[in-house]
Amino acid sequence: MFELLPGIGVHLPDGAGTLRFGMDDVATRRTLAGLGQVRSPGGLDATWIFTVQWGDLELTACARGDRHDPEPGDLLMAYVVLSRAGHPRRPIPGRGVVGRGAPGPAWRGPAAVPVVLDDIDLFGYPAAEVLEALGDDRYPELRFQTAVPGGYLPGVSFQAEPPPGTGVHTAAGTGAPDLACYEDMWTTGRHDWQLERTSSGYRIVMKGDPPMDLLMCHDALADRIAANMLATGVEVVAGHPAS
Repeated sequence: MFELLPGIGVHLPDGAGTLRFGMDDVATRRTLAGLGQVRSPGGLDATWIFTVQWGDLELTACARGDRHDPEPGDLLMAYVVLSRAGHPRRPIPGRGVVGRGAPGPAWRGPAAVPVVLDDIDLFGYPAAEVLEALGDDRYPELRFQTAVPGGYLPGVSFQAEPPPGTGVHTAAGTGAPDLACYEDMWTTGRHDWQLERTSSGYRIVMKGDPPMDLLMCHDALADRIAANMLATGVEVVAGHPAS
């Protein structure tokens, strides 16, 4: 059983201990290794990312900040994603932006491994029942990947503290999303990304095997990133419907 501990981190199964917000990369990897082989997908220059699979779930932990220009508190574990393993598209946090995305795969049954928050198994019941049980005042630190109608949650993102304002990095003194934080996605790193056409615009996807969605909780910022990607020739491909 995984237990989400708001403000603390995630208590891991099988005596592996607690993955705590604020750990550095060495401590994070060592803690995750208690569950199995740790992988580092890489690709986002601003963070380190570690992933481990346990049963039919996958846990991804990553830092905030820029390793090339660190600020106090940067490069420490600040985001966790727990997702259903085995589907072709796994959510990952990007530059501290987590949460909103296209509907995930049509999971029609519970996960074998419980993920518990306040005695509620987030992957053990249909998404609508889970969200109703958590109530309108549920923790703002959590973001849920969209489930298909009647389905179960494909994934949940969990961060160290509630997101301020819009939940994204902001330009100093403006309160507006800081587009400059993402510039390498359409400049030096543009060959690592692609845009998938959808009925409502574009989905931002990191190339790889499998490709991975960049989930964003700020629609306007996502649209601005996509526009810059289009302007500089980032590859555009046909979208793939959820399976």
